[in-house]
Amino acid sequence: MEMRKIGMLMTILMGITMSLILSLVGTALGGHFTLVSWLMSFGISLVISLLIGFIVPIKKLGDNFCEKRKTNPHSFKGTLLSAIISDLIYTPIITIIMVVAMVLMATREIPDMAVRMNIMGHALIPSLIVCFIVGYFVIVLVQPLFLKMLMGKNKPENPEKAD
Repeated sequence: MEMRKIGMLMTILMGITMSLILSLVGTALGGHFTLVSWLMSFGISLVISLLIGFIVPIKKLGDNFCEKRKTNPHSFKGTLLSAIISDLIYTPIITIIMVVAMVLMATREIPDMAVRMNIMGHALIPSLIVCFIVGYFVIVLVQPLFLKMLMGKNKPENPEKAD
């Protein structure tokens, strides 16, 4: 399989994974976990994460970050460094949009926008902190697994080269 196709599959797998985990964490942090609110959160965050993944060259940015630190992107240290870049791109965008959406939905009966903004401000900082930490560990753990899985399924078909 060509690298472009692997990159697209990685984007989809990481988008689904990050959306699944961050929407669960975010909905749980909100204190009003319902299946409907989680599904809505998951759907919105999935669209956002896929858009980010297809627009932003995250692998290239991570590799460049590693290169500037004289680190092989495929090493353990490279994985840790690349995860910082992914986390800094995905997590704040997804978290901010989700906090705004969920607070606006939860406070739709409150007409005073200043009160709604205050609630948002109080929810945003803890959510960002928790989601940065959770997001980082999710990226460090699953990205190498997905890559190994995708690369393993796509070994050379020529038996002479495969040995």
